[in-house]
Amino acid sequence: MVFIFPLLGIVFSVLTLLLRRTTGSEIIFDGIFYAFDYTLLFALCFVAFLFVCSVFVDLEKPNKGFSRFYNAVIIFTLRVALSACNVKVKVEGADKIPKGRFVMVQNHLAMFDPIVSLVFLGKHEIGFITKPENFRLPIINKFMHRICCIAIDRENARNAVKSINAAAENVKNNVCSMAIYPEGTRARDGEMLPLHAGSFKIATKSGAPLVITTVDNTNLVHKNTPFRRTNITLRICEVIPPEEVASSTTAELCERTYKVMCRSLGKNPD
Repeated sequence: MVFIFPLLGIVFSVLTLLLRRTTGSEIIFDGIFYAFDYTLLFALCFVAFLFVCSVFVDLEKPNKGFSRFYNAVIIFTLRVALSACNVKVKVEGADKIPKGRFVMVQNHLAMFDPIVSLVFLGKHEIGFITKPENFRLPIINKFMHRICCIAIDRENARNAVKSINAAAENVKNNVCSMAIYPEGTRARDGEMLPLHAGSFKIATKSGAPLVITTVDNTNLVHKNTPFRRTNITLRICEVIPPEEVASSTTAELCERTYKVMCRSLGKNPD
């Protein structure tokens, strides 16, 4: 995917050389010049396209629904970014994902976790619970808003409850599925942090299946980019059906999820 802009640059440079009927030694130098210029042009045009898309989004207005257009643009953009970072992702257990809406939980190693999940699970229309700081990122915040991402302020209990309720309503009303990182923050050393039981209220309140997933090696991307490949495995470990979610407490779901995640990552849950 990362080669899409250079490829377009080469194609258009060849067309330009043919139209100008360039021959001889000039064809090499002109070809390189045109290829570079067109590559830069297409990349800048795409950035401009993202900016124009963001202009039409008002963060102060509530979403009318999950935008499949903005979701598709995000997936394409992030796929290019992963390719540029020399990341290869293997997805295991994709057939376990249920039809309809669900709540997804995942371990949290790095900023690449939601990127990987959006690219490879984005067709299931997933909004993410994220920290408020991410909604201060220009352009990105507008796209996050249009795919129903919700900020959660863990320092403010009342606001956190509102975010949890809003996420549950999205799932319950068939707006989109929702994903949350129950550790609450990134585990920078690669170890599993304790999970917050409150995160599982989204599942219990929405009446939807709980999809337990894990990712590994996302914390290595920044070290390996761009010369060393980072192999990441995205696993759909287990799906807890809605009737089991409804009959369980958040503490029970938390404990069960922690054990499933640890086994998936080859760690001791005790």
